[in-house]
Amino acid sequence: MTAARLPCCVPFCRRTIGADRGYSEWICPKHWRLAPPEARAAYALARRRARRIIARKPIYREYWRLLPGSPARLSAVAMWRRVDSAWERCKRQAIERALGGGEEP
Repeated sequence: MTAARLPCCVPFCRRTIGADRGYSEWICPKHWRLAPPEARAAYALARRRARRIIARKPIYREYWRLLPGSPARLSAVAMWRRVDSAWERCKRQAIERALGGGEEP
């Protein structure tokens, strides 16, 4: 029996990664390089900031346990939305370039 595998987000890419690594989506290194450096830098910055905030306030990792509408919960949700938004931007641009759209690097 084979272990579960997670495919690259780019359509028709045959690269996979083990599903036990904790990712829900993944872009292979070949296609990650196609995302513009500015978008990758924005994603890295959002992740670094999120890690720093979580180190100070671990409850932000499980924001759903905070009171609805509280400033702490709104701040935590905003933090995760910034990370998700940056990831989606990188993913969209990598897919566009891989499928022949967008400008060449």
